[in-house]
Amino acid sequence: MKQAKLNTHGIIISTVIVALISGCRSNDDYSKLGMAGSKYIDAVNLLLEEAADTRINLSSEQILANDRGTISINATAYTKFSDLDRERLKSINRIIAHNLLLKRYFSLLQELANSDAPQKAEAEIEQVSKNLTQLGTAINVNGTSTAASSTLGAGVNFIVKLQVRSALKQELEKRGKLISNELKIQEEALQEVSKILLREKGRLAQLQENRLVIRSITATTPIGNEDGWISIRQKVLTTNVMSEKFDTASSALNNFRSIFESFLEGKLDIASINNFLVEVESFTRLISDRK
Repeated sequence: MKQAKLNTHGIIISTVIVALISGCRSNDDYSKLGMAGSKYIDAVNLLLEEAADTRINLSSEQILANDRGTISINATAYTKFSDLDRERLKSINRIIAHNLLLKRYFSLLQELANSDAPQKAEAEIEQVSKNLTQLGTAINVNGTSTAASSTLGAGVNFIVKLQVRSALKQELEKRGKLISNELKIQEEALQEVSKILLREKGRLAQLQENRLVIRSITATTPIGNEDGWISIRQKVLTTNVMSEKFDTASSALNNFRSIFESFLEGKLDIASINNFLVEVESFTRLISDRK
């Protein structure tokens, strides 16, 4: 019995020492980082979906514009447009697949921070990390944590929390560089997509103004639904202004990698993560309002 108590005290002391060595980050801090990562990925995917929709709408407007011109669109010309669209969508879907792996990592990081079974979450993070560099790889892991038993007692819960904190620090030390590199790949792809999106939105607005606004008002027959025409004109003419707001909001998403790296270096305060979450929420709301 005495030996058992000594062993228990030894475990407690060892765990506390490891936790102290792990730094002053709390489990809540790690959980907040995981939440920020997940919401960041959701916002990026909204941007990518917007880019895919814009590409298809633009090519459709180009097809209609060409068909109204001197050369009518035939099946071969239409197929060429569609093939280019499919290639763009394929590229976007590869980025989305990469994003889903990153989101799974950050979700598991958040679950680990709130878990009472760190070994299980760690094992699943290991699996997700192996898949991260393989775009398109499906994730088939179960990230749920086992709830703590009410009979554990405060002392054991304290040990578990310290073990989790130690596991979180070790996890980021082990794979922080890998995740940072994957975030850089994603950031560069996002910047390119954003540039193309802004350009294509401008061209789309021009074509829609010609088709929906100018053609209607210059036609020999009067406009049937004048209120509808005014509404369409307002929407089309404000597209460029909204696109600039959209571009400004989306540029805030590029800050996440530096936030993640600052967290790894112990330089980041939680206020910075909270501010980033506000920016992500603003971007998400802007996209939702446009739908």
